[in-house]
Amino acid sequence: MEVHHHSHKPKKWKEYITEFIMLFAAVTLGFLAENLREHQVINHRIEQNKVAILKDLLADSVEIAKVLRIEDTCINTFNRVNHILYLAKTKQISYNQLVDSIKATPKLIAFSNTLYMNNSSFKNLQSSGLLSKLEEGALKNTLATYYEVDFKSLEAANEFFDQAGIVFNNYLPTGIGKLVRSKNVLSNEYVLNNADSYVNFILSLEKTKNILQSDEFIYEVQKYYNYIFIYRNSLKIAKRSNDALIKILRSEIK
Repeated sequence: MEVHHHSHKPKKWKEYITEFIMLFAAVTLGFLAENLREHQVINHRIEQNKVAILKDLLADSVEIAKVLRIEDTCINTFNRVNHILYLAKTKQISYNQLVDSIKATPKLIAFSNTLYMNNSSFKNLQSSGLLSKLEEGALKNTLATYYEVDFKSLEAANEFFDQAGIVFNNYLPTGIGKLVRSKNVLSNEYVLNNADSYVNFILSLEKTKNILQSDEFIYEVQKYYNYIFIYRNSLKIAKRSNDALIKILRSEIK
């Protein structure tokens, strides 16, 4: 029995080149397809983070407006107190008139909601490495300003302003004392649990009389009054960045 060996015709060099080109093209197309898919995934995740950040910014915007309204109320209150103290110091009103005016002044208290911005979505963008994927431009620059500069500046201002309020409220406790008694249900058995009775009693003390007529009290009022404007300036800076970011994100979100 004869065994026939089939001979294979050797390939021409052009065929080798064609196969190489086809193989190279397949690998390249696969690589490009994978890169495109990864790019699409990254873009999708960035868009999701933009939406989340916009949501945080809108919430911040509401809080900023709320705190600014409270600051405006504080400014009006301390404007009134400044004027009353000026009249008393220049002998244009008596001590009794001073006391009556203090009683009639609503919320004579260092009372302000400090602003705490939510940076969780930005931190997520940053920690996931997606922040570096953002193109250089207005969005990336404004994000950095808002969260890395304004946010940290406001954190420091919050701490400082809260401490200034504590100092003022400890110096003249009638405001915080009245607020505590007004906001809590306390036993009627004790006279000083009543807000108005408490204020009348504190203002009748000799120490309170000395405080209200002292230069030191005028200084304490002026210091806190000035701090309101310093803190308000931090709020306005944050508001400008907040408005700018909201505008940019709304224009970019698909």
